[in-house]
Amino acid sequence: MMIARVVGNIVSTQKHGDYKGQKLLIVRAANLTGELYGPEMVAVDGADTDSGIGDLVLVIQEGGSARQAARCGHNGPIDASVIAVADSIETKHGNLYE
Repeated sequence: MMIARVVGNIVSTQKHGDYKGQKLLIVRAANLTGELYGPEMVAVDGADTDSGIGDLVLVIQEGGSARQAARCGHNGPIDASVIAVADSIETKHGNLYE
């Protein structure tokens, strides 16, 4: 699981039947200081979070776990799934996001 920031949306009028009704987001990993790193990736909004650009989210990337978290009811490939919107993150060093 990783912390990520939503950096974009994908709008698709035509897509594989397994993905109809699924919201697709572009996310990028974020460290605990809020800095983005690594490449952007496409994630299914598996928790139906209604998250959008700028939101801090939790993403699961472990293949079968990502598919299961997406609750999509198919065996099609899913690399990443958003499972929560993070309202804040607290560590022993204090609140990092609010």
